Amino acid sequence: MHLAILPGTSRDYDALSRFHYRAGRPATFAAVYVVRHTPPAYTRLPPQLAAVAVLSWPTLSLHVREQILGLSAMPPSDRHRWLNTNLRTISRVIVHPTFRSLGLATRLIRHILYNCPTRYIESVALMGHVHPLFENAGMHAFMPMQTDRPVYYLWSAAARGRFGSSAGWTHRAARR
Repeated sequence: MHLAILPGTSRDYDALSRFHYRAGRPATFAAVYVVRHTPPAYTRLPPQLAAVAVLSWPTLSLHVREQILGLSAMPPSDRHRWLNTNLRTISRVIVHPTFRSLGLATRLIRHILYNCPTRYIESVALMGHVHPLFENAGMHAFMPMQTDRPVYYLWSAAARGRFGSSAGWTHRAARR
């Protein structure tokens, strides 16, 4: 089986969006990455889209991020400029059902972490309490005190993930 991680487009997201638990498109698309499966030539089967991940521009305000990165004191215009320069958000990761349980989502996230040109990459996941996908890929989880709140994940290219904890959030080290 030949699988390759490649740049993608919003159309690739559209092709797999029905397999995501959350309806609708991400608000922004900064980059799209895909995993394409190319079957052996003798099968005469066409290449197939196996997975897609969307990297988005960050939301301008996120309380937990501001606490962890110490951005609260920064004037809003400076903070917005800093965020757009230094941070991207993994907003969707979808694996086609045929290709699930192969570790493609983890590999796709790791590819993004090591190839994104920004210093920080984040994600917010409602399913983070039960499915540590982003932790398995190397991101650090900041667990909310209430289990009905989403888990915040952060990765730093410069510090390789050395983060403290913030009020109301506990840090859980990434799994390796």
